[in-house]
Amino acid sequence: MEARYSQRVSVECGVVFAGDHTIGEGRTLDLSLPGCLLQSATPLIAGDYVQLRLFLPDFETPLHVPLAAVRWVDGSRVGVEFIRTSQEEQRRLKQFVQQRMRRNATATWTEGLAVIDGMQS
Repeated sequence: MEARYSQRVSVECGVVFAGDHTIGEGRTLDLSLPGCLLQSATPLIAGDYVQLRLFLPDFETPLHVPLAAVRWVDGSRVGVEFIRTSQEEQRRLKQFVQQRMRRNATATWTEGLAVIDGMQS
């Protein structure tokens, strides 16, 4: 298995996509700077190229990825690599991932607190 070169963050949000021969919708399960894992009932094929609109929970307007490549498919789960995005969209994506990573680190630390004799340690 290949090592990841960018950390992924869990997210559950809507996604719509369109390619040469398909249009569909689904949900994003996790996200990183270079791509995402999505789930959809609409079949996709590894090697397909699609446009994406990700409806991230922290943003009013969807994140637009004008060119993405389907890298792998496992049933309804699809690994997608972002090929082309604008600098503004890259900035938004980076901001979203960094905020989620900070939230996850804080949540993990909080959940890891132990209570001993009524005192936290």
